[in-house]
Amino acid sequence: MKKLIVSSILFTAIFFLAFISRFAFSQDVDYKEQARKHYQTGNIYYKQGDYKEAREEFKRALYFTELAEKEDSQIKRKENAVKKKSPGVLKKSSDYVVGIGDALYISVWQNKDLDQEVIVRPDGMISFPLVGDLPAAGSTLSVLDEELTTRLEEYIKYPDVSISVRKMGGRKIITLGEVSSPGLYGVTGKCTILEAIALAGGFSRDAVVSSVILIRGGFNKPKGTRINLNRAILKADMRYNVALGPEDIIYVPKKFIANVNYFVSQIIGPVAQGVYTVDTIKGLNN
Repeated sequence: MKKLIVSSILFTAIFFLAFISRFAFSQDVDYKEQARKHYQTGNIYYKQGDYKEAREEFKRALYFTELAEKEDSQIKRKENAVKKKSPGVLKKSSDYVVGIGDALYISVWQNKDLDQEVIVRPDGMISFPLVGDLPAAGSTLSVLDEELTTRLEEYIKYPDVSISVRKMGGRKIITLGEVSSPGLYGVTGKCTILEAIALAGGFSRDAVVSSVILIRGGFNKPKGTRINLNRAILKADMRYNVALGPEDIIYVPKKFIANVNYFVSQIIGPVAQGVYTVDTIKGLNN
């Protein structure tokens, strides 16, 4: 019996040591420091043969370790929220707003059984395992991410949710780059590329109008084409004032983009995530 108790305590001690070692170099002292202290005290008791006292100290170490991990998770979430709201992010009105008919891909880290594509229903709701129905239409991706994360916390310890747009529902186009108000715009009826740029407030003074990139094919099969809008503006050649379709993305560069296909591959991922910072987008074209 004594051997069984000793083995159990030894196993627990090893588990605690491995569990809290990840915090060994953290600058935080609160819960993590308490966890270390209780483990060290428990280790002393164990070496002295005081197994009952050792077990109690190891339990306390585990308690503070769990608190430390929860605190780290909360800090990480707050940091991500700050990044999404930082001055470098596009205005809130320009963030991707989920709409009816949108196809969203939702994944939960280390829970692949939950990963799936959902469609925003006509009632503005989506359905997701464990949480059931929740409103989506009218929310930005970051707000929807936070709401889903909160609901999943009842079933999963520290869920890490990621949401991206697979397909935009309705008639939506995205205008980015050197325009006054980059962002997502809903259109009705026919809309040309110049009309879309006008909706976004027109060109900025740094815009390279002769090298505008039009990305078609949505997020799954994007393909970029270079369009010289000077021919439409200065020479009234309306062949260059292309009519737009749903899911088209317009990018007005600051300088000539030599490799259009590479540029498209770099821009499409962040756009699908709905969090495209001004600094990042300009960085791709500097």
